[in-house]
Amino acid sequence: MKILLLIDYRGQFYSSTREKGGSMDLRLLKKYFGKQGHKLEIKYFHEIDFRKDNFKNIPVLYQSSEDPGLKYKDYLEDVLTGLLYQGAILIPDFFKFRSHHNKVFMEMYRDLGNFSEIKKIKSKSFGTLESCLNYSNKISFPAILKPAGGSRSRGVKLVKNKKQLEVKAKSISSSPTVSNIRRYLENLIYKNGYKKTSHNRKKFIAQNFIPNLKGDYKILVYSDKYYVLHRKNRNNDFRASGSGKLSFPESPPKELLDYAEKVFKYFNVPFISIDIAEAEGVYYLLEFQFLSFGQYALEKSKFYWNKKNGKWNKIEEMTVLEEQFAKSISKYINKK
Repeated sequence: MKILLLIDYRGQFYSSTREKGGSMDLRLLKKYFGKQGHKLEIKYFHEIDFRKDNFKNIPVLYQSSEDPGLKYKDYLEDVLTGLLYQGAILIPDFFKFRSHHNKVFMEMYRDLGNFSEIKKIKSKSFGTLESCLNYSNKISFPAILKPAGGSRSRGVKLVKNKKQLEVKAKSISSSPTVSNIRRYLENLIYKNGYKKTSHNRKKFIAQNFIPNLKGDYKILVYSDKYYVLHRKNRNNDFRASGSGKLSFPESPPKELLDYAEKVFKYFNVPFISIDIAEAEGVYYLLEFQFLSFGQYALEKSKFYWNKKNGKWNKIEEMTVLEEQFAKSISKYINKK
């Protein structure tokens, strides 16, 4: 079967820890997809020509982007929307792409689902500071504020009362531009009935705070292989992501693996990255990604976990990212 793989303007696809800012090896991807019986066609996004090309019913693997302001990701979305309109089969589907580097839609996607196990985290999204302040009476404190984009807990803030909410929401939503000067003057000049425009238009979410967490788990799932990474909190901080305090637990709780399995099966994807926290025996799905996520847990782990006959088994072997990626996609396509 023919599979289209789209790379970004740098010639990269997803990521790898083998070098700083590195991506998967395209040569190895072709090799391993070939072993699975698939012909991999690699194109840049800008090479797609909708007047000449027809990718109806063709599986398409694609790159996302975390560029500042998501300007390039916006272009990728245009191309993917065109492919979807044409009838291509996006893997993962478009809603998974929309969730990437976009915590606002990620939380909406969580809420739209029918799986109660992932709804223990409750979020409210806002498009402006003013919207948040108008809703502040309904926010329970302490709460967590998160920008829509970002990784390694950048911009994530703990707020304990309305005053802190106003100050930190103002910071997280600030959208300074040259046009703000014109808006500021308009706000001064026009008085009668004029509704001033917001200077704080970066979308963000407010989320319930889970107390007494000492860390969390980053779990990558590729088909039937589970790679578990534990992250301790930063010193004197509530955040684990970006702490650098990493370990590969030799005996993760069975309940943790069972919960990760439920989440993976619910989303029905070839692979996933999930952040899970545990408090008083309850597991919380903090965040989830379906593409272009970090591969540290897979590439650095000397073992993974596999479930057979209802029992979790530790398999001691290193994984070749490109090989496992091709196998997971092939299995997913064949199942479909």
